[in-house]
Amino acid sequence: MALFNVPMHGHVMPTLAVVRELVDRGHRVSYAVTAEFADSVREAGATPVLYEVPPAGEAPEDMAEGVTQAVGVNVMALPQLEQAFAGDVPDLVLADVYAWAGPLLAARWKVPAVQLAPTHIPYEGLVEEFFGLEDISQIPGFTELSGELAHFGVPGGVHALTLAPPRTVAFFPRSFQRRPETVRAGAAHWVGPAIADRSFQGSWNRPADDKPVVYVSLGSQFNRRPDFYRACLEAFDGSGWHVVMSVGAEVAAAGLGEVREGVEVHASVPQLDVLASASVFVTHGGMGSLMEAFSLGVPVVVVPQMAEQRVNAARVEELGVGRYLPREQATAQALREAVQVVAGDGRIAARVAELRQQIREAGGAAAAVDVVEKVLADAPVVTG
Repeated sequence: MALFNVPMHGHVMPTLAVVRELVDRGHRVSYAVTAEFADSVREAGATPVLYEVPPAGEAPEDMAEGVTQAVGVNVMALPQLEQAFAGDVPDLVLADVYAWAGPLLAARWKVPAVQLAPTHIPYEGLVEEFFGLEDISQIPGFTELSGELAHFGVPGGVHALTLAPPRTVAFFPRSFQRRPETVRAGAAHWVGPAIADRSFQGSWNRPADDKPVVYVSLGSQFNRRPDFYRACLEAFDGSGWHVVMSVGAEVAAAGLGEVREGVEVHASVPQLDVLASASVFVTHGGMGSLMEAFSLGVPVVVVPQMAEQRVNAARVEELGVGRYLPREQATAQALREAVQVVAGDGRIAARVAELRQQIREAGGAAAAVDVVEKVLADAPVVTG
């Protein structure tokens, strides 16, 4: 197997348990990614196949701009990966939704491909809700991607590749999918989050006191928000909460001013450890973070930073598993009130418990690998 990904934590982390399951079942896995993730990939049991791209800064909030940047990453990586796999063509390709190098090379090699989706599978209205566009071909980088599709002999253009993938494994349950009734029938497999051992991230222990824990994180892409973190410090000052904040390296280095007893401010934390003790999670609403919270039974207050996260936040409200607090309304008072409501609402707790059970039943990494192995078994034998 060869797995292709983009250098983003929210895209790499959900795949590591799948890698481990593949390796445990006897498959050899090569993983195409940048050096930043080599140790994590190796820890999961795969062989890193590294490509080089210029380091990226904070991801743009505009998703069309972000996807255009991802196209550039793929175009730069393609010749490197063609050369790296020239003498070791895989039997099957796994590829993240933004790792178009995977299906491009799969077409050239005439091997099956399975998409790995850390976000919503394309549904009716996605292009407008995610990108604010009428047609996905209006994304600036897709002109360049169309040229690569033609060069590699991939039929259907960007519409088929991005909006109608043949097989997709999604790392969340079907109930969280936006408009699941409009997803192309037969192509989607919602397996829930595939959560791997994260001991390589270190550990975190709950303090000895009995204070409830509120965990605050805006993830790895949109965490340069010192004013938001200061609002959180004000919100929970004297409130009886033990506050754990993951703020990213830049904000941690600059500091947030006075931090009182009962508040921890870190560049990063082992998120699963903290969530295991948390009563509420204040989050940007990335799919991976949400699924980790719900898999541990933790309700959320979502303060989204971009369009995809706003779609997730709306789904949180619709399912009754937390609250959606728009970024421009996230004052100290509003944060405090939202956390109090989420922590004390029995209906939210019951809905979170239902979603947690759905996640368990979805199957995770084992279900994902079942799909992959069936695709491999059904694939025609290519000779010559």
